[in-house]
Amino acid sequence: MQELSREKKELLARITKIVEHLMQKDSSYQYYLEKDKTIQMIFKYYCEKVSIKELKAMSDFRLTGFVEGHLMTLLLIEGEDDTRF
Repeated sequence: MQELSREKKELLARITKIVEHLMQKDSSYQYYLEKDKTIQMIFKYYCEKVSIKELKAMSDFRLTGFVEGHLMTLLLIEGEDDTRF
C-alpha cells in the first residue's frame, strides 16, 4: 500500500512539473486556469482512468501531450464561462 502511495506522489510531481512548464509557456493558461485546481483535476483523472504501471512507462513527452490536451479542454470550458468579454 505504501508503494502505491509513493508511485502516486511521483505521478503528482510529474504532472505538477508539466503543468507549471506549460503554464509558463502559454499565458492563456495562467489567465484562465487556477494552477492547483488544474493539477488536482488532471491528477485525479489519471489516477482513476489510467493504471499507475502504464503511467510510469509513459515518456514525459507523451504525458506532456496528454496533459496539454487536458489543459486546452479546461481552457475552452473556462473561456466559455468568461463574462469579461
